[in-house]
Amino acid sequence: MAALLSGTAHTSGELARTCGVAASTMSGHLSKLIDAGLVVVEPSGRHRHYRIASRAVADLLEQMDSIDLPEVSAPNRPKSGQAISYARSCYDHLAGHLGVEMHNVFFDREWVILDGDSITLTDAGERVLVDEMDVDIAHLRGLRRPLLRIDLDWTERRDHLAGSVPAALMTKMLDERWLVRRREKRILSVTETGRAELERVFGIVP
Repeated sequence: MAALLSGTAHTSGELARTCGVAASTMSGHLSKLIDAGLVVVEPSGRHRHYRIASRAVADLLEQMDSIDLPEVSAPNRPKSGQAISYARSCYDHLAGHLGVEMHNVFFDREWVILDGDSITLTDAGERVLVDEMDVDIAHLRGLRRPLLRIDLDWTERRDHLAGSVPAALMTKMLDERWLVRRREKRILSVTETGRAELERVFGIVP
């Protein structure tokens, strides 16, 4: 399930290799996950691709990973700022150290503000998103999904931004190749173009 948090689809064989189990074992587990409504399968020619069933399931998994239960020892999380801890996709938005930095920039520059228990996108924030990132805010406002919310980051133990705006931002960064997926698709690398643009637009130096 953690591998599927990349938001991309995987074959049963890919998941078996990732988890280090036999293909037959993975097939049996996937059948149970499909029956439970946690995973869906998409036929594609001779192959069958599996992905997390919904954004709600992805959110639940990330939140579960963030909880330290008092009756068990602390989980062995990856070291902060390296590989999966530096930049990764949390289903459809940016997470890890880079995601936390993005959260801080949006608040420090007052592109977003806390309004009671919710986050509000300011006019200044909307201008940056439209002018610099070509994000269609009007379209996003028409969706049932909230524009913004705060998630506790799994590895950094600090907040990152989620919602339709961060999802649109990550999509744009992948499309423009500021970010590229590594072999483990959940892990993201910053390209040379990305380094320059992240500093120019957001003041972030990867």
